[in-house]
Amino acid sequence: MTPKPPDLNTWVAPFFMGPVNTRIVQRSAALYEQWQDPYGPDFTYQEYLKFDEPLSWLKATSVTAGLALFTGIVQQPQARSLLQPILLQPGDGPSEQTMNEGWFSCELVGAATDGRQVRGLIRGQGDPGNRATVKFICESALSLALQSDKLPGGATRGGILTPATGLGEVLAERLRQAGITVDVTL
Repeated sequence: MTPKPPDLNTWVAPFFMGPVNTRIVQRSAALYEQWQDPYGPDFTYQEYLKFDEPLSWLKATSVTAGLALFTGIVQQPQARSLLQPILLQPGDGPSEQTMNEGWFSCELVGAATDGRQVRGLIRGQGDPGNRATVKFICESALSLALQSDKLPGGATRGGILTPATGLGEVLAERLRQAGITVDVTL
């Protein structure tokens, strides 16, 4: 838990997808550096779950403690077997109504070494684990199938790429057309 980062002016906690997303961002940064188009010499990436008032400190503390406790429990084989019956099983999941009423919002804050800041926003309607993920996957596939000539690096770039390095602005524009907000403010 990090109390009130200055750029956000609120309390934050670790985001459960942070470890996965951080690896993807670091891979993008490494590839761009390899292609002589680096993010910057002191590039770092951190991802948090942000809490609004009231009681943002309590929410952040509770989520941090709960995530640490859950992580510790699932690493113990005996405890994991006790949890198995109460965890979601294949075929379980949110109702149609829950998937339709869900939403997500990601605020991005970037700071350059010279003090310049950039802010981004990615927002969408629909459950992030179901509706939004399906949009992201389908629009990624359509980018590859229908617009391969416009992808970053064109047909010459291959390998193990990330959404940023392999799909770039083509995907961002397709997502905008599919109803996802993708904005950057300098």
